[in-house]
Amino acid sequence: MSLSGGASLLMFVDAPVLVGDPEGRAIYVNPCFEARFGVDGNEVQGEHLAALFSGGAREAMLDGVARVSQGGQALRFRIREGGGGFLALVSPIRSEEDFLGVVILLTDEPLADERVLAFHREMQEPLEEMRHCLEELMEQTGGRRAEHYRALVERSQYALERTARWSQELHGLLSGRGSSISANATLDPVRVVRQVASRLREELAAAGAELDVLVPAQLTPVRGDGPRLETALVHLLRDRLAAAQPGDVFTLASRQIGDEFVLFSLVDPPRERGSTDDSEEPRIVRESIQEMGGRLHTTASAVGGRVTAIQLGAVADTP
Repeated sequence: MSLSGGASLLMFVDAPVLVGDPEGRAIYVNPCFEARFGVDGNEVQGEHLAALFSGGAREAMLDGVARVSQGGQALRFRIREGGGGFLALVSPIRSEEDFLGVVILLTDEPLADERVLAFHREMQEPLEEMRHCLEELMEQTGGRRAEHYRALVERSQYALERTARWSQELHGLLSGRGSSISANATLDPVRVVRQVASRLREELAAAGAELDVLVPAQLTPVRGDGPRLETALVHLLRDRLAAAQPGDVFTLASRQIGDEFVLFSLVDPPRERGSTDDSEEPRIVRESIQEMGGRLHTTASAVGGRVTAIQLGAVADTP
């Protein structure tokens, strides 16, 4: 493939640019790439584009070039290389009939983007959970059953696991590997609901409230991330407990809706008035459900109470 006049234009682009042939081998890097990455353009010709990077950036570039070569669609992803963060745009080069190669443009990107901040917010809730449990353990001097202490330790351990998970996600983002949570990740609805009930058992008791859990023995897996959904449901219940009265009974349920959806619902005790504005639900709940491609809807009546329903896509059975 000949670049001719195209190469002369790329020389003046004030950002690193690479051009590869149909097999993903480097045929041109512009002066900005040479200066930023300390390479000689003549020496790297013929090497695979991914070989010009290291660590997670190499893996991301290898995968990105392969996907664009096979699918023919431009792709954006983040990488970390040489102490800096870059947004990589890989675009196909085509004639009317043939695939001729790829061109890669790297632009500087601040690390403190919205995704980093979102992961940071996700990490705060389990940290607070650990702090609460450990402080209570420090205050206890005895006289309680061993099961009580064991439950507190288990809550702390589980919160720690969740913190480690989000920390791993953050590390992957910063190192250029991206999120390890697949877009096709699935969760067990029954397990999530039971985990939520277990985590909030003592908080419910302290408020003088009860939680009825209505789930079948088994449900179809759901598209989404289990810890993220669990965090959302915990926040939803804690939001209700903040205004709970002694004797209140809440219901947390999950059921199948046809073959396409699984519905999670939280039913509050009947009140004279209840909000039906979805925007008043905790922000973390709304954002988490939206990110998992789900729907959230709230209704209320003086007889039936307020019902917050979360609809997530079910995973179809595979033959």
